[in-house]
Amino acid sequence: MARPKLLTSSQLADELGISRRSVARYVQAGILVPELYTPGGQGRFDLADSKEQLRAHSRKQRED
Repeated sequence: MARPKLLTSSQLADELGISRRSVARYVQAGILVPELYTPGGQGRFDLADSKEQLRAHSRKQRED
């Protein structure tokens, strides 16, 4: 199985239609968890996984 293409936070922001700062805030809040971190500490994201994390957070918010 091929590994999914991992995106930078800027690329993820573009794909999701949000700002890069929003991605950073979601990571800081634990809403988004990067697939991996580079040796330099930069997060890399799987698009499908990130979308699911945001959907799960949205569902949780509606339940509360």
